[in-house]
Amino acid sequence: MVHLLLIDDDRILASAEKKLLERRGFQVSIAESGEQAYEALENGLAPDLILMDYNLGNGIDGVKTAELIQLQWDIPIVYLSASTDPEYLRKMEQSAGYGFILKSSSVEMLEVSINMALKLHEAQKRAKEKDQLYRQLYETMAQGVVYYDGDGRIIDVNPAAVRIFGLSRDELLGRDTLHPAWRAIKLDGTPLQESEHPVKITLKSGKPVHNFIMGLAYNGGVSYRWISVSSTPLDEQFAPAKVFATFEDITERINLEKELENLFIQMHNGFALHEIILDEQGKPIDYRFLKVNAAFEKLTGLSAKDIIGKRVLEVLPNTESYWIDTYGKVALTGETITFQNYSSELKRYYEVSAYRPAPMQFAVIVSDITDRKLAEVALQGAYEEKATLLKELQHRVKNSFAMLESMMQLAADSYTSEEVNQALKEIQFRVNAVSQLYSQLHQTSSYNQVDTYEYFEQLLQSMTEFSPLKLRTNIEPMMIPVKIATSLGIMLTELVTNALKYAYPKDTEGELTVELVKATEGLVLKVQDKGKGLPEGFVIKNSSGLGLNLVNALAQQMKGRFSIEGHGGTTCTIQIPQEVLKV
Repeated sequence: MVHLLLIDDDRILASAEKKLLERRGFQVSIAESGEQAYEALENGLAPDLILMDYNLGNGIDGVKTAELIQLQWDIPIVYLSASTDPEYLRKMEQSAGYGFILKSSSVEMLEVSINMALKLHEAQKRAKEKDQLYRQLYETMAQGVVYYDGDGRIIDVNPAAVRIFGLSRDELLGRDTLHPAWRAIKLDGTPLQESEHPVKITLKSGKPVHNFIMGLAYNGGVSYRWISVSSTPLDEQFAPAKVFATFEDITERINLEKELENLFIQMHNGFALHEIILDEQGKPIDYRFLKVNAAFEKLTGLSAKDIIGKRVLEVLPNTESYWIDTYGKVALTGETITFQNYSSELKRYYEVSAYRPAPMQFAVIVSDITDRKLAEVALQGAYEEKATLLKELQHRVKNSFAMLESMMQLAADSYTSEEVNQALKEIQFRVNAVSQLYSQLHQTSSYNQVDTYEYFEQLLQSMTEFSPLKLRTNIEPMMIPVKIATSLGIMLTELVTNALKYAYPKDTEGELTVELVKATEGLVLKVQDKGKGLPEGFVIKNSSGLGLNLVNALAQQMKGRFSIEGHGGTTCTIQIPQEVLKV
């Protein structure tokens, strides 16, 4: 319900008007003087609108009362009067009222005037709030805002503009667009001419200018602050302002771009930016050069002035489709790719990292690896040549050992002495151990690693092929250095030979177990039989036999340990530490 305050010194007339208004749905309070109305408002009365009689008897009149009320409260006031005296009307017109109505008017007319006054007040209130919002935005926004008159002189600035220009408000007001102290320059470093300034262009053409970049001397001319300027024309209702311009400080961005540009120019790797070109089906068929650095020119022999804006198939018609397909994948999917490839057009090998900086574009960082590639080819050739020579050497060594074995077999056959025959056979076994090693190296194309399973199984098979002993093996497959394998092969040969000679009576059956496993502490080789065992009081260091002393010496040479036990047969154990196997 709308609450009205009726101020009228005529109590009877006021009471009648109150009844009429209450019948129309209004809530009405009455004050008989300006002083009484002011006191009621101070005591908390809050009407939505005041109906003010102009003539309030002996007290202050209605216009003066209205002025006092509006100094403190925002309440719309509609004047009531029984007179149309021009002097009265002039005073009411000068007052900040919301209308005037004769007391003789109908209640319908009074109601319409009240509703119109309330709507006008609400509209003014919203406009005021909006104006305050705009003012707050103007005062607090990060962009500088400057208003110019028709001569291009500053007539108003916001706080951000004061900060950006580095001058006080008073120093800025009245300044022309190109005051000499600013020493304005363009992005390329040349002086900015008056005709090029966005404000001057807008004043002359009546058209806006957007995001024009200029530099202004700052800090006493020691440095420059880079500004992005946009200017917009204003119509006559904003007079005397003709143009307003926004200023954004982009110094950090420009400085960073300049640093990146310097880095781009000075970087040793080639850099190029391209635009991919597609056919009607969206398949990459070409690409265009957009930007290259000096290093790219040097690496490819292509000059920027000759290629920028051109397609690669214009510049290098025989470019392989691989390059276009690969770069198309980068530009279309955003996937970063690093690869090496040969350019038949440029006759060079390149290593390329390609990425997508923007849709339908790709950038490449290029290194010339031609010298490295040629060195790799030469090295590969030398490696293959040496591998062939080594292979031939292994073959010849293997044949030499086979010849030695044959010669020792012939020598053994020429002697009738059992002792000589046995000695030659033992030597033959030792030679066979080394021969088997080279045979495996030749077959597997390995030069420094031996497979234990293949080597020792073949070695044991050749040694026990004609023996009545039953051989049991547990050879764990592993790769070990040739040097270690050679020593283990000789040691295994000596231990198996001893078992064949002494474990069981001649030409009798028996069992021989050979085990080679990798334990936590290293490699363990074990040769075990269930024969007659060791002689009473046997000690390795006191043994006069060549075989066991050789095994013991080789074990110590490999920082290992050799032990022998003779209970329920003979068990020989060799332990090689883990660190030796890494050599």
